[in-house]
Amino acid sequence: MPWIPEHGDTLMLQLESGGYQLAAFDLIKNVEDNQVRREAARFARERPDLYRRMIVRRLIPLRGQVNGFVLTFDWAPVMRIIVEVCRELGIPTILIPHESVFIDRDLYYTDITSKASVPLCDLILTWGEMQRGIFVERGYPAERIISVGAPKFDAYRNYRPKLDRQLFHRLYGLRGDKKTILFASQPLDSQSDTVLARESQRKAIGDLLAYAQASDVQLIVRSPPSKDDILGRTLREELTTSPLTAIDDAHCFLVEPIEAVHHADVVTSVNSTMLFEAVLSDRPAVSMKYIAFDSQWDRVGIPAATDFDEAAALLDATLANGFDRTSLDLEWAAQQFGVGTFDGRAAERIRLVLTDIASGERLVVPVAQTAIDRVFSNQPLDVIAIPSSDQTLATTQQYLLPLMNARTLVTSGGGDLGLQDVASAELFLQWGLKENPEKLSQTVQARALGKQILIVEDGFVRSVGIGLSGEPGLSVLLDDTTAYYDATTPSRLERLLEAGPRLSAAEKLRARSAIDKIVASRVSKYNHAPDIQIQVGSAERPKVLLVDQRFEDQSVLCGGADETTFERMLADALREKPSHDILIKQHPDAITGGKSSYFSDERLAVFRATSDRIHTVAFDINPFALFDLVDEVYVATSGMGFEALLAGKTVHCYGTPFYSGWGLTQDRLPIERRTRARTIEDVFHFTYIDSSRYYHPGRAARVEVEELVDYIARKRDAGRLILEALTEAQG
Repeated sequence: MPWIPEHGDTLMLQLESGGYQLAAFDLIKNVEDNQVRREAARFARERPDLYRRMIVRRLIPLRGQVNGFVLTFDWAPVMRIIVEVCRELGIPTILIPHESVFIDRDLYYTDITSKASVPLCDLILTWGEMQRGIFVERGYPAERIISVGAPKFDAYRNYRPKLDRQLFHRLYGLRGDKKTILFASQPLDSQSDTVLARESQRKAIGDLLAYAQASDVQLIVRSPPSKDDILGRTLREELTTSPLTAIDDAHCFLVEPIEAVHHADVVTSVNSTMLFEAVLSDRPAVSMKYIAFDSQWDRVGIPAATDFDEAAALLDATLANGFDRTSLDLEWAAQQFGVGTFDGRAAERIRLVLTDIASGERLVVPVAQTAIDRVFSNQPLDVIAIPSSDQTLATTQQYLLPLMNARTLVTSGGGDLGLQDVASAELFLQWGLKENPEKLSQTVQARALGKQILIVEDGFVRSVGIGLSGEPGLSVLLDDTTAYYDATTPSRLERLLEAGPRLSAAEKLRARSAIDKIVASRVSKYNHAPDIQIQVGSAERPKVLLVDQRFEDQSVLCGGADETTFERMLADALREKPSHDILIKQHPDAITGGKSSYFSDERLAVFRATSDRIHTVAFDINPFALFDLVDEVYVATSGMGFEALLAGKTVHCYGTPFYSGWGLTQDRLPIERRTRARTIEDVFHFTYIDSSRYYHPGRAARVEVEELVDYIARKRDAGRLILEALTEAQG
């Protein structure tokens, strides 16, 4: 993909070979023009949906006719969307970066707007360990990286100049018998504060101009290859009118960078690679660090100046004494920016790789997995999106980003598409099934960008407090089709239980061990409630438990239940268990969260008028404390029914929760498509282990369910002990 001629296009010229043909992708006309590039980049950022359609239309005829697509960067939407389309079409992509770390390691290869920071290409040919380390740290697969060295450094090995010193200077209107400082300017548009960075660069150039005039030396300012005007009118006029200075304008550079470096007596820049290229040419270099940053060249030993006095002292010493290369750490540089040496063969190594790809000797397997596939195979993601408010993301969804193993989360669901901020999102998340305008807008966004939506819900080992209290959730349950509780359509969880693999002996053993741990530690979805012995009803009567749910909860509506379901459940329990007390556990959200429920006191009044065996548990209590009292449990769709199964209770289902229909429950509402008999270990494995993700706040890391159960049990019990101590002290 052509872009800046002096960067990517120059690199491609080095890679021409008889073993393959490099053809320019002709999507953007006149791309060598800086203004055209800016407009193209803006268009791709603001209209990624239309830009994607244009790429699809252009690439479909080429599919099957190319061995791969080469890019020199893929973090900006203008390139990243090409990689996404290539992935959809099965075209391998190869990233050959034209630059290494610029100024800030954290900002390197990062798009400030769309937040992309991890390459998407199928294969990366990196310079050396610095790029490799950064990409792997951010989650890129190490096995898809080959270090080849920096092609831009190849020419500096045994370089022979095309011009002599006198002619070189005469072309710039300067004198060959005077010392010359070369300044390599940069666009500095990848900084957090571009305005400040460019102002600092202009200050550095102004100081160099003042030094040149005071010391009777010459200054050549080489403008950035991107053709950005970083000088401004005033500074440009000063440089143009001074007999000691010249500007080498990128619209038509007089010479290549290597020729300019060769004839300079000292090379200066904020942080351009030309500082190191000077070292490779046995020329002194000075970094003009007029802004604070960690320069990659500090480690090499290139001196830096932060103001005029420091710059003048360094330039005086350098121009007077020449260059001492032995003081620099070139061995470190050779590892970080090369393959342990700067042998001038980086481009040759790249050509060999590309030749093998073109001939079929090397197979670049496109990343065929979708973003959802990578989630379920526990691979990291770069950018995810969800239509949540800042308040929600700061409270109940505080740990969503690490739970999803992603680097960045952006807010989606903006009106009028609002695609600019979500252009690089690999995956869109939707919390639950209940519709709202933001979720609908996100659906439109995802479809326009050709992206998937993953359904997310609170996991079954959520936290100590309830969600309505605002306590962050420590687990999520994921599904690629619908919510796990939706019986109207087969969910991923249902498909796994119906047609998925049999558990191995190790998986079955692990599931049983985790179930025993949960039951022994009495950890539930609701761990805020006290775990105490209670007396409800008659001591002589056996008991059954009916589980309440929040009124019109999505799990009730999607599980085939309604108000009449709960009425029928209670009527059946009274009729079928004439000698039992009927315990009704009201929903925690109805007790402490201010929500209505199906077994409210008003709805129970009719039944209480005809029976004295109905006893409401209208206070928070650990579910396992209730299981201790009863033999059987009646539910509509409540997840508490599955906890009852874990505790070994008989469970009657009046709706179709995720755990019904597998031969484990007494089903009053059969679901015909669930035909396979599954064990409790099977259902636990696919629900709690395969489909769920867990986060440990104390370790600030993702963990397995067993470790989170231990954490919640300790935190819950510690809170109970503190409360008891305070109560005793007050008493």
